[in-house]
Amino acid sequence: MSKSENNLENVLQKINRKFISLPDNDIKRNNQIIQQLLELIVTEMEQKNTLFKSLYNRTFYGGSYYDGLRVGQPDEFDLDLLLLLPKKVDIIQKIANVPGFVTLQLDLTNLFKQAELKERYKGIEKLLDDKNYLDNDKVRRWMEGVVVSALNKFQFKNGSYKFNIDMGTLSGNVHKSGPAFTLKIEGIIHNKKINLDIDLVPCFELTKEYWPQSPPFRKNSTSKTNFFIVPKPIKGTGQVNNRNWRLSFQEQERELMKSKAYLKPSIKLLKKLRDTEKLNAIASYYIKTVALSEIEKRETEFWNTSLSTVFMTLLKSFAQMLEKGEINYYWNKKNNLIKAISEQTRSNWTGRLRKIIKDVEGHLVDTPTKIAEYILTPEEYKRFLQVEDDFIKSDLPSHQSFQPLKGNDSQCMIL
Repeated sequence: MSKSENNLENVLQKINRKFISLPDNDIKRNNQIIQQLLELIVTEMEQKNTLFKSLYNRTFYGGSYYDGLRVGQPDEFDLDLLLLLPKKVDIIQKIANVPGFVTLQLDLTNLFKQAELKERYKGIEKLLDDKNYLDNDKVRRWMEGVVVSALNKFQFKNGSYKFNIDMGTLSGNVHKSGPAFTLKIEGIIHNKKINLDIDLVPCFELTKEYWPQSPPFRKNSTSKTNFFIVPKPIKGTGQVNNRNWRLSFQEQERELMKSKAYLKPSIKLLKKLRDTEKLNAIASYYIKTVALSEIEKRETEFWNTSLSTVFMTLLKSFAQMLEKGEINYYWNKKNNLIKAISEQTRSNWTGRLRKIIKDVEGHLVDTPTKIAEYILTPEEYKRFLQVEDDFIKSDLPSHQSFQPLKGNDSQCMIL
């Protein structure tokens, strides 16, 4: 690595440490809170509703926090309540007209032939429409009823439910938000005010025999064989079709990103740049998709080279995709995630990113901190310059100044 490249490396490391990495104590505390709350609530859900107890398989801790890609305070969490359809149910899965979605038509005949199973899964027929398609609106309404019923077990005082966990008492309420039910939790833990938004999303977990047809869908190259379907509306189409379920390959994506040292820090830097530059229509998943597309192109060793190399590669790839007008869904390239963004907006953003790339690369020697002007807000940049840090002046190689996370590369494993 040349001295100019090492300068950029050290600047990015400083940004990552000072302005992006989440505090370890907060991560550990929040994980403990969420685990205990979830155990309390799910236990009550199983006791209150026999069908939920029969369908519920496990909870998947999803989203950017548990992927190790969270930027900002660790106060929003995605928990997928994974439901398994009974083995006696015959399933006809079809790819929907909109890429990335499927429909499930269920035949309950064999299930209801056995009195024990009919009683155990009583009410499952109410989750289907008049043609026996699994109806995501009915599932959401049913799940809402189960959650509310469970919450009624807890004390309700001063307009909120009270949850007693090992670390203290928390207050909370539930709000509907798209396919999720959001628990808004607050309280004082370890003399610190806590505000957490926990999304509970009802999803169905499907086994490998239902992996969508290839093509157009990508074959599974990971060890994770099960995938999820989520009751999430189709964005930007104006369509209301309660039979359509969005495919979710979160476990596969997590495995694809595993053991790639500088991948996740680079994604977080890119997300911070997006936020500062106000590229408002670019969802975090689009940036994750840019990274997944690069994983497909490159050997594993590339991701262990340096933070500056990986970050600049992703930044340039992002700019190229915007210029082309395509960030294609990793699992089905027929689904262009940014098709709804206008050509004018894309052109403006592309020009902005090209300028940033040129400016940064043109100042590697004389002003290696140039990248910080774009990633950080003006207030953060002032603090960045004020903080004395030997990293900026250091000639140490990157592997000595930045220690990537090991194992699953996540700062937020369930503890």
